[in-house]
Amino acid sequence: MVTNFVFILLIGSSLLQPAPAAPIFSHGINVGVITDHDVTEASGLASSRIHPNVLYTHNDKGDSSRIFAVDADSGNVLAELNINNARNYDWEDIAVGGCPGALTKSCIYIGDTGDHAGDGSVKNIYVVKEPVLLKDGSLDPIVTLHYEWSVLDTETLMIDPSGNVILVSKVHGGIGQVGMIPASAFQSSATYRISTSTTLNIPQTTHNDPVGGDISPNGREVLLRTHNSLFYWRVDSMDYLTTLSTVDPVVVSHVKEHQGEAVAWDTLGNGYFTCSEGHNQPIYYFRRSSQ
Repeated sequence: MVTNFVFILLIGSSLLQPAPAAPIFSHGINVGVITDHDVTEASGLASSRIHPNVLYTHNDKGDSSRIFAVDADSGNVLAELNINNARNYDWEDIAVGGCPGALTKSCIYIGDTGDHAGDGSVKNIYVVKEPVLLKDGSLDPIVTLHYEWSVLDTETLMIDPSGNVILVSKVHGGIGQVGMIPASAFQSSATYRISTSTTLNIPQTTHNDPVGGDISPNGREVLLRTHNSLFYWRVDSMDYLTTLSTVDPVVVSHVKEHQGEAVAWDTLGNGYFTCSEGHNQPIYYFRRSSQ
């Protein structure tokens, strides 16, 4: 009888073990200011995989089809890169990951996924190779993927280590849809149709949310930004649709910015950056302080 009691006690204690604690990140450190007058609506942010301390950003709707390479230590623009054969109807997010069919090489994914006129997004993703040299110039897309999805507006584009793209729609209240475009779709010229999606599990907001996100370089952590919060998930299974729709997120450090939409992990996953749309906006860095 005593043995059974001890066994039951041990089983019960194992079931009551707390979940692994979420990492703690420092308060935002202002590491630089983007003073370049051509960067007026930094809607997305992504860390270079080949250039240390370099971030890529782009303007929101209505700008020409260009991205900017920015020094993460100062905010200075290092290069303006025009994307050939592309159009900025409403570019909303940017991500860096493995290239289609060549994951060991680094590519930039640009999402023309936003709806600024109430008639839906054009749903194009441009993929360009990261430039070896950072200087003003132009880049040719190696892939321009058109996709179909039932949602009207999407402001979050993320890429996982396997080259799959995760999209999160933006809706009033923030409870949007999470969809995936597999890496294989970027090796085809066909339009990809997202036919299966899940519902995002975040507390309801009072705005049209979410507005941006990023997957860590190792694929095990996700950040998703709303107007007033920054949410974090641990994703050990690499099953992003299930995790983002069933697991409660943790709120992590953020700064209330003028119109903050952009967030990006640093290259090593030691912390993350944020910045806001507008002129002369600071770049904030949040360093991981514990695990």
